Amino acid sequence: MLRNTSSEDISFYEVELRQAVMTAFCNVLHGSRLPPMTVLSMAAEALGSVYKEIYDAHRGDNACPCGWQPDPRVDIAMLQTALAMTARILPEPDLRRMATVGRA
Repeated sequence: MLRNTSSEDISFYEVELRQAVMTAFCNVLHGSRLPPMTVLSMAAEALGSVYKEIYDAHRGDNACPCGWQPDPRVDIAMLQTALAMTARILPEPDLRRMATVGRA
C-alpha cells in the first residue's frame, strides 16, 4: 500500500484516472474517426511517454527527492501485468461444456 494513502483514496484516484483516460479516448475516437484499437495503441504510447518522462525526472543530479528508484525492466513488466489482468475478458460459462458433478 502507498504510504499515508488509504484504500478508499486509492479507489477514488483509480476511478479519476480511468475517467480521464476514457474521456480522452472518446474525444480522440469521435474527433478522428480512427479505429478503436488505433486509439488504444495511441493511449498505450502516451502512457509509455509519461513513464519515460517520470523516469527521467527521477534520474541525475536534479532528481525528484521522493526516493523512488525507477527500474524500467520491473516497472514495465508491472504495467504490462496490470494491463493484461484488467483488460482480460473471461469467457462466459457454457453449460454444454461444463462437467456434470452430480444429479438433481
